[in-house]
Amino acid sequence: MPIPDDLPVSQGIDPAALQTLVCRAGLAVAVLDGSGRLSMLSPALERILHRPFEPVPAESLAEVFHLYGDGGARLLQPDEVPIVRASRGEVVDDAVVTVKAPGQPVRHVRVNATPILGLDGQRQGSWAVMTDVTNLVAAARGELNRSLAEVVNHNLRTPLTTMLGHAELLLDQQDRFPPEATHSLEALWRAGQRLNDVVTWISEWIDLAYTPRGEATGADLAEHLERQRRQ
Repeated sequence: MPIPDDLPVSQGIDPAALQTLVCRAGLAVAVLDGSGRLSMLSPALERILHRPFEPVPAESLAEVFHLYGDGGARLLQPDEVPIVRASRGEVVDDAVVTVKAPGQPVRHVRVNATPILGLDGQRQGSWAVMTDVTNLVAAARGELNRSLAEVVNHNLRTPLTTMLGHAELLLDQQDRFPPEATHSLEALWRAGQRLNDVVTWISEWIDLAYTPRGEATGADLAEHLERQRRQ
């Protein structure tokens, strides 16, 4: 999409030169004009968003381009979209937005947005530069998975195994204990086994998390924990 001819040049922006730079450098750039409508998407950004340019009003950007926050948990409100925030005078640095276009891979983009000022210093829109950080987000989540796995294995599984081992030894000698102690020991053993099942389930879920099956597996984990709680 060509860069609009009325793009303010007070910040040293020449429309033709900027268009050439954006196309040759493969920059992912969007421009919001003074009326609050999207007036440009660079080809690189069209590919990230899985959608061609259209003059979308600011209040519809999140819905039209499927822009989510909180790691993809919820659709952004219109005033939360970085380029919209910039059009209101805010300088936005390193905001991370999730793009969840139907039928397309989920993308995570880092957004830097700034207002466009006219010669009189008044705001006349905004522009944003975006960087695809999907791989970085996936790597960070992988590190989190490994850290969580270490916590589960070393801080939960190891002492739990020790506890169950000692409980098993005591169960072998339960004939020597009073009935009340035997009942308590059996209750301790059953509770430990249920907890062991949960720890094993969590470990398996960590291995599968953030894969194409990750969301369904997470739901299964929640159901499993609820079943264990009711037992």
